[in-house]
Amino acid sequence: MALTTPPRPYDLLKDFPELASYAKPAVRLHPWPGNPTVEESSIGGPLLWPADEEWPMCGFEHAEFTVDPVDGTRVDEDPVPLIPVAQLFYRDVPGLPFADRFDLLQILWCPRDHVNTRNQPSYCPAFQVRWGRADTTDSVLAHPPQPDFAVDNYVPTACVVQPETVTEYPDIRTLPESLEQALSAWHRPEDEEEDDEWSTAYSFDTAHAPGWKVLGYGMYWGIFDPAPVMCDCGAEQLPLFTADTGENNGGRQSWQPLEEAGTQETYEGPVSVSIGRGYALQLFYCPESETHPCRAVMA
Repeated sequence: MALTTPPRPYDLLKDFPELASYAKPAVRLHPWPGNPTVEESSIGGPLLWPADEEWPMCGFEHAEFTVDPVDGTRVDEDPVPLIPVAQLFYRDVPGLPFADRFDLLQILWCPRDHVNTRNQPSYCPAFQVRWGRADTTDSVLAHPPQPDFAVDNYVPTACVVQPETVTEYPDIRTLPESLEQALSAWHRPEDEEEDDEWSTAYSFDTAHAPGWKVLGYGMYWGIFDPAPVMCDCGAEQLPLFTADTGENNGGRQSWQPLEEAGTQETYEGPVSVSIGRGYALQLFYCPESETHPCRAVMA
């Protein structure tokens, strides 16, 4: 079933036509529990993974560890098998990067908390990204290895996806000062303090689509102020994939699909993943090359 995001409750470009130049497409994935196959795009579903290709493992240091019962020292762990987070065929999701070379994006993560990582936030799962082509897989790995231990909140429910392209705008704090000030006062709710730095009408009901999605402007920066995510090559990295705790901005219903109007959704959302205290985990990629390391930010 296709899902449709309702029209935004405010005509943003009517009041601020200069924002048109900032618009970017994002693709809401609209995950819902199901039984996806290796031939389908999915969240938390099985991957079209070649049988003769080594399954990716996590070698980072984990927050949870085993102590030697004799001397109390930390015991070195074996690498932890990753688990599938997303499989996205380019035929289903418009705009994915490097389409001249790839037609399949696979995202995995280690479902444990991590410390002392360079490109991953602490106390979050750690991503790995695989760009590939579906037509090069002759024999599929039927039984990938599984981790002995996983944080329950980091194990996605297998979901089918129903991609839908929407329009996003930048974080209000990254806009020119005059435009930021005008938007901050725009459609201000009666119970919102006048010195608030942003307008909920812009940030939560117009600019940033919630939930699991790709591209666009990514997550709303709720913990830290927005900052460029830079690659070692000097290029600014761009939002690739957003893993969110919920699908509707923690209860704000303006983004709830028309087909689900009136239904009750749990806070965790259909994927049953929770990041931190209800945050999002944003994965960034370098537009210069797929070989450059991706980075992740929790916010």
